Amino acid sequence: VADIAGEAEGEAEEEEGGAPVYQVDKIVEERVEGGGLEYRIKWRGWGSRWNTWEPERHIIDQVILTEWEETKARRAASAARSSASASRTDERDQALLAEYRDKWLARHAQAAVARHAGVSPGQLSAWLKGTIGHRAVAGVELKLRAWAAAARGQLASGASDGLPPARRAKRPATMTCARKPANNGREGRGRGRGRGEGEA
Repeated sequence: VADIAGEAEGEAEEEEGGAPVYQVDKIVEERVEGGGLEYRIKWRGWGSRWNTWEPERHIIDQVILTEWEETKARRAASAARSSASASRTDERDQALLAEYRDKWLARHAQAAVARHAGVSPGQLSAWLKGTIGHRAVAGVELKLRAWAAAARGQLASGASDGLPPARRAKRPATMTCARKPANNGREGRGRGRGRGEGEA
């Protein structure tokens, strides 16, 4: 309930001390104006276009102010959660990530590396792209770190029997012709000679 002294159109529900009193639906905003606090009021039974700015002294029912403070606290908490999730840093071990990209996946197929490390190819792919859930990062990296250490040990000792097969070297592309040339290897017609000359 607010005492707005006739600043909104419509019928007041009650009279209190000669001033019209209207029912407040809710407070939607607040601002500091002229050194005092004002609230944007949504009036019960009126559309949003009839919302008005009212000074704090016009708010009779203190429950409305308490509800507004609770709404502001909820909004602030929600904004803080959104900000925290948006600014979440990359939790992946960057040195391990570089080792896998530059060393192991340059030499071996990604699916084979995943199987040897004990993770699924999907988990390894998500970890490489940074789309893996933050709860799964530690478990996946534990397995990847253990496998990388074992693989480095094997390479240092000269043994490679526990490693995935090496990637095949890509063969250079060769040009092939699917059908025989139409002229059966003879010179083409009209190239530097008169038309029909030199034909057998």
